Amino acid sequence: MILASIISIVINIILLKNPKCTLYYSFEASCPDGLCPGWSVILKGETPAEASKFEINFLCDRDDRIAFHFNPRFTESDIICNSYMANHWGQEESCSSFPLGIEEPFQVIKLKLTLDNDNFHVYIDETKVMQYKHRVEDLKTITKLQVVNDVNISSLEITKKHFY
Repeated sequence: MILASIISIVINIILLKNPKCTLYYSFEASCPDGLCPGWSVILKGETPAEASKFEINFLCDRDDRIAFHFNPRFTESDIICNSYMANHWGQEESCSSFPLGIEEPFQVIKLKLTLDNDNFHVYIDETKVMQYKHRVEDLKTITKLQVVNDVNISSLEITKKHFY
């Protein structure tokens, strides 16, 4: 069980790569006390040359809601964000730029997602690329973080800043 008093959780992952297999990875972390303003998630990883997409999902407890779906699509050079509520996807929002290099065989990604009272803020390599308005009223119901598809995760850090 993760206690609310824990300031930082650092997870280092070593993934075995098999060049003969389709790359499909899945990772999930739980935060039973839920998220709140001040939380941030920093993902570092690489996308393989044949990557088509990966997803970062902030999942709600006790149902199938996705509070925030972050989905870079390399084949479309687009980043799509959305929420899944009441068995339906909402209105998609897309990023005005695609800062992830699809021409490069391996792209090192430093992706930072932060929360405030109103929005998720998305940074790639220290540059803010978008913000996404919360569609879930109670952020404490967001209890899981999921990363899936074409990304090799080298580290994932979940932290909470204290506001004074």
